[in-house]
Amino acid sequence: MSVVATRRSVMSCFSSPTDPECHRARIVLAEKDITVEIHDVDTNNLPEDLLDLNPYATVPTMVDRDLVLYNARVLIEYLDERFPHRKRLVQPARRYRAWHRKTKGAGEKGSR
Repeated sequence: MSVVATRRSVMSCFSSPTDPECHRARIVLAEKDITVEIHDVDTNNLPEDLLDLNPYATVPTMVDRDLVLYNARVLIEYLDERFPHRKRLVQPARRYRAWHRKTKGAGEKGSR
């Protein structure tokens, strides 16, 4: 995570069409119906803008105002917190496990 010197008005995402982590981030963006400017990049020839923003030179990299995120899991968690009113179709596993424990009942015994 880093801070950008220039402010952008639209959320931007540097992504690779062949990277699975980029697919995860783009699926969440689509599920939440978030307007974002997608920049498809070649991972073998990254643009100078991306190299200036991300010290690790990895994708996906998302820029929101003056915040830069360059880890898919962190990016997805940020989107969940920034846009809580737009629920994802598939909830993270830890939320499901917590819900499952509550609904199954503490006194009930069973094996997996």
